[in-house]
Amino acid sequence: MRVILILAAAIGAAASGASVPAERGRFAPSHASYGPGRVRGSTLARTDDCAVCHADVAAQWRTSAHSFASFNNPIYRVSVEGFREESGRRRSRHCGGCHDPALLVDGVMDGEVAPADPRAHAGVGCRTCHGIEHATLDGNGSYALTSREIPIPEPDDAASVARHVARVAMPQLRTAELCGSCHRAFLGAMTGNERHLAGADDVTPWQRSGNAGSKLARIDDPGAERECRTCHMPLEDATMGDLAATDGKVSSHRFLGGHTWLAAMRGDADGLARAREMLVGAASIDVLPADGASIEAGERVLLDVVVRNLRVGHRFPGGTQDAQDTWISLEVQDADGRTLARAGADHAATGDDPTAHRLRALVVGEDGQPLLAREAHLFRAVAFNQTIAPRDAAVVQYAFEAPARLRSPLRVTAKLLHRSRGLPLQRAACDDSRGARGRAFGRAADSRTGSSLDPCAPQPVTEVARAEVEIGDGARRASVRPDWKRFYEHGLALLGGVQERLDEARPSLDRALAGAETGRDRAIVMVALGRLAARTGRTSEAISWADRAGSLVPGHPALDRLRGDAYAAVWRWREAVPPLRAAARTAPRDDSVWAALAIALGSASDFPGSLQAALSGLRRAPRDPDLLRAQALALREQGRAAVARTAWDASLRYRTADDAHDLAARCADEVPGCALERQPVHVHEMTP
Repeated sequence: MRVILILAAAIGAAASGASVPAERGRFAPSHASYGPGRVRGSTLARTDDCAVCHADVAAQWRTSAHSFASFNNPIYRVSVEGFREESGRRRSRHCGGCHDPALLVDGVMDGEVAPADPRAHAGVGCRTCHGIEHATLDGNGSYALTSREIPIPEPDDAASVARHVARVAMPQLRTAELCGSCHRAFLGAMTGNERHLAGADDVTPWQRSGNAGSKLARIDDPGAERECRTCHMPLEDATMGDLAATDGKVSSHRFLGGHTWLAAMRGDADGLARAREMLVGAASIDVLPADGASIEAGERVLLDVVVRNLRVGHRFPGGTQDAQDTWISLEVQDADGRTLARAGADHAATGDDPTAHRLRALVVGEDGQPLLAREAHLFRAVAFNQTIAPRDAAVVQYAFEAPARLRSPLRVTAKLLHRSRGLPLQRAACDDSRGARGRAFGRAADSRTGSSLDPCAPQPVTEVARAEVEIGDGARRASVRPDWKRFYEHGLALLGGVQERLDEARPSLDRALAGAETGRDRAIVMVALGRLAARTGRTSEAISWADRAGSLVPGHPALDRLRGDAYAAVWRWREAVPPLRAAARTAPRDDSVWAALAIALGSASDFPGSLQAALSGLRRAPRDPDLLRAQALALREQGRAAVARTAWDASLRYRTADDAHDLAARCADEVPGCALERQPVHVHEMTP
């Protein structure tokens, strides 16, 4: 019964059938809670007693971002302390639910946090994740902790071991909901922000991808499903006698990601190497025109650099996308090795190189000015987001002038470089760590663990991917990738452009189709051509491409989504419903297809069906504005006025703010480079 009550409170599900997100709770703005009894911060902060039996897991965790999630991390501390100072300590519970559960449950987030308080150094420890008895995908710490004590087992007593395992490995532990309860975040009135704004969210792109079973976007998405644990908790050899090991292995508790700066701050060479190993090859980079393209002296040369998210199950880079620092470095050399042009230096020392294209989201404040140091309490709108969804591709163009005395062939080298956090945030964290309070936290961390984090140390730069091409007379083939795949990815990337430029994708997709080697390869390209046709209103052509691809890969779910989207794009709602319904059946986790189906059903006057589709989607994305609006309209059309008003209020509360576009436009008008980066496909002028 307790879990049922918690679930009802978490999603705010009304008895009338509407799903309205809840905002208030014991620790609001955090959605964290606990059941009957008392959960104490001092208990959550204890890890050493777990390490007695679980030495490998404990040693791995001590190197992890979870271990350094609290005030012991100067990156987080500079952000949360600014939040507390300007928005109020009580509102900082929003941060505490995921970063500081030990402080949150004892009410310390409401007051002063002392540097010497062990709870301020606890991070997300064993008893947090292993104490969650229920969690939802709502976010902002939407989990419920149990107050039940952990029974200490006797290794030789099977019954006592079973009781221990039942308590620390509750069913919720191995679900995406547990991770998603914190790895989806949002701001709003409860946090002191003037309007709702989605924040760090690795859940939504994951559940819309093949990693979560949605094969709706492309045919070439991987077949195997992967949850958070697959990538971030792979099996690792247990070398210290961990009693939880099975066949000599435990699930890694390093929670590896792109945390290279964290490893460097700790002086952890092994952790840095592991993080870099995870980053290398996570995305690819390529340059077009392809090898051997002709080039004339004195002409303006345009190079298209294509980046594709290959392995990351969420956006690349993910997490706090506004704080990420991943960029493209491009260099053109002539046959004598002389550099003719470059963009985005390998070190990008200042962090504001205008020639560097960065894969990040830019968040602006009330004045339209960029906020680059995690000033979350000031966030108002996203000016642009150049990160890349799973298996998707993006293209950025670079221009240079070929010299009058041309020494061919020209070698073009493109690199995709990664640094954990932007330099403005590093400078803020460094300055804070040198103040009296920062030094006090450093001394406390040193006394507890023998080391403290130094945010002033240079950040490592990791080369994620590299590509080389040769163009002009005498060019040799440098790439080993099939040409059809390179042109396909180029066309796929151009599909992300503005409506007026979509047809620029057609030449590359036509070349990809002509060169595709197998029937499946041709079907991959046909779906992209179908999407191009659908987005430009050529419905019959889109359906034709779907039918042709269907003869090569019968029954693939991407064909249903393509047909449904093609009909919906021209408001042929009744024809859109059957393929969208079929697509939703194959990808029940994908909130985007439920939204498309709910809109189509409502527009076709099937309001009960629209409501059910909206409710299915809201279980995965409780604050999605399209789903909330479809729900409200369906309720209204069924004559359920009272609940429809409640649902409508929710749809207004969580929609994109009316002035978000104005703030982004102000950024474009006043901030150098903002207007350029707001264009999905744009040209950077290289430095001679």
